[in-house]
Amino acid sequence: MTEISIGIVTYNSQNTIGQSLASLFAFWPDAACRVYVIDNASTDQTLEKLEPYKDRITLIQSDKGNIGFGAANNLVINELDSRYHVIMNPDVYMRDNKALLTMMQYLDSHPDVGMAVPKVVDEQGELQYLCRRNPTLADLMLRYSPIKIAMKRQNYHVMKDHDYNTSFEVEFASGCFMMIRTDLFKQLGGFDERFFLYVEDADITRRINQTAKTVYIPQAVICHAWQRASYKDLDKTRMHLRSIWYYFRKWGFYLI
Repeated sequence: MTEISIGIVTYNSQNTIGQSLASLFAFWPDAACRVYVIDNASTDQTLEKLEPYKDRITLIQSDKGNIGFGAANNLVINELDSRYHVIMNPDVYMRDNKALLTMMQYLDSHPDVGMAVPKVVDEQGELQYLCRRNPTLADLMLRYSPIKIAMKRQNYHVMKDHDYNTSFEVEFASGCFMMIRTDLFKQLGGFDERFFLYVEDADITRRINQTAKTVYIPQAVICHAWQRASYKDLDKTRMHLRSIWYYFRKWGFYLI
């Protein structure tokens, strides 16, 4: 059994995956983890960018085209033989050798915690507020509104009423980087594959929190080159809204 496994789903990730893997292997010894790269039928040079790491990763390629983020992550479930499994985006970069170790040590000493998430900063070192409360209809309706009450609600949704320099429990953790107990990940059957993209992280956090806890660990810091693509691409916006609609149908339509 390995201590840790890492799953990275790629889809046309040629601009980021090389740097992501380079940072990971620079700060984490090969023997301590097994890295899976799951490619969702990329049409750019993603596979070429993986060549320098072919002896250090396990490459899994979807034979059904782009099957979605959650479904692609689930392709590794039957291969996992680790204590902890990390879901990591291809645009995430490790800043040091402490993040993974700190999260593992926290889970080791807190058996009631099922998932840990780190502090996430952008490439300039600015904090990204990615710990959130469970989404409601009010959060969706006020998301793009400039009025003052909307900003107050948005700040509440991303838990700005908490100190991001201390640990706290999270209802909705970002899927850009999450460390889950492997046994729990398997028990849940991984992600709900009916979410093609977006909000699958809200769903899996909620399912984890039914039997365990999700905790934010500020001592573990990673860099996320966040693109916020759903706000720039009409097709991705539609995809996002479909996922939100399915989420509310599954968990209930709560106004606030």
